[in-house]
Amino acid sequence: MIAGYVQHDLCAEALKVFEEMQNRGIYSDNIGFSSAISACSGIQALNQGQQIHAQSVVTGYSEDISIENALVSLYARCGRLRDAYVAFDKIDAKDNISWNRLISGFSQSGYCEEALEVFSQMNKAGVEANLFTFGSAVSAAANIANIKQGKQIHAMMIKTGYDLETEASNVLITLCAKCGSIDDDKSEFLEMPEKNEFSWNAMITGYSQHGFGNEALNLFEEMKQLGVMPNHVTFVGVLSACSHVRLVDEGLYYFKSMSEKHGLVPKPEHYVCVVDLLGRAGFLCRTREFIEEMPIEPDAMIWGTLLSACRVHKNMEIGEFAARHLLELDPEDSATYVLLSNVYAVAGKWDCRDWTRQMMKDRGVKKEPGRSWIEVKNTVHAFFFGDRLHPLANKIYEFLRIWINEQLKLVMCKTVIAFGMK
Repeated sequence: MIAGYVQHDLCAEALKVFEEMQNRGIYSDNIGFSSAISACSGIQALNQGQQIHAQSVVTGYSEDISIENALVSLYARCGRLRDAYVAFDKIDAKDNISWNRLISGFSQSGYCEEALEVFSQMNKAGVEANLFTFGSAVSAAANIANIKQGKQIHAMMIKTGYDLETEASNVLITLCAKCGSIDDDKSEFLEMPEKNEFSWNAMITGYSQHGFGNEALNLFEEMKQLGVMPNHVTFVGVLSACSHVRLVDEGLYYFKSMSEKHGLVPKPEHYVCVVDLLGRAGFLCRTREFIEEMPIEPDAMIWGTLLSACRVHKNMEIGEFAARHLLELDPEDSATYVLLSNVYAVAGKWDCRDWTRQMMKDRGVKKEPGRSWIEVKNTVHAFFFGDRLHPLANKIYEFLRIWINEQLKLVMCKTVIAFGMK
């Protein structure tokens, strides 16, 4: 039961069964412990996972490879890189499952560069990769928009014969979509001999994310005509597409059709999409009413989306209303203060803007600096705003100084020539 729940991503249910088993005095074995730790990994319940691992140590199961692999996944999924590496190094007989847990865990917790580094180490170690390995590695490349490395990994899939699997094409579609290569995305999708719901969802989402709203909606209608049942992920793409092309009535129709025609209960992300749909179109009062009538409690994403719309449409009253709820939910989030100060700025309320900035400073809230990446000779360099920590910082700033001076001289020369001609 526990393992079955975990395999279907019902992690909370799996842990309830594990707890009930213990309350009845039934001792767990290696499968029970590993499945329970995997469930903790799925919901990032680090402390509970560590407690279950401690129980496996007491009962003598801790050195079972399935438990060791689950522990690697737990730390990796929770973003505990050091602990994940330590747990991984303790495994004497590492198999591809061990490597996969580390790669997928890092990728899913946002440490995509580390995931790709582990994938490289796995290849150097001569461990055979499988479809799950390749899928996790390509997903990591997609998340940091590294299409070059993603296609190199896909080439490895072709060499090993995994490209014939539908899942292989799906990860490539996701890669191209996240990197903005819509033409490659469309070609891969059309050439697929067999498509599943993930294929359609990936293509619809790709169209939606890059502003091809009408194409996304046309594909959705084609999907339904072919008898492929849409799911929650499908409707996130569809509603986002309607938002990007300002199809308010159509978006509201699709939102209602989730429950009325397809038997799907909207999730928080669908409500966010509707708030974004109404907010982008400037219907801020209507958006506020929609939020207040929602059957679920609005979260920070809901209020943040409304606040962003208020900044765009210069609505200070509703912006303050949204900001109050946001600050109640998370007073440490710097984005709320920045957005609210921008609302005041576009409304010309400079005193209120300065007051918001001062409140942020008084509460010790700091804005996370902007960050960008650039790839040079197969090496990714990360830069922060005002960064002086890069090893080549002095050379970079010297180059910029010379380049700016040359541009200024060029402008001055053109100005002198222009005045001379007059």
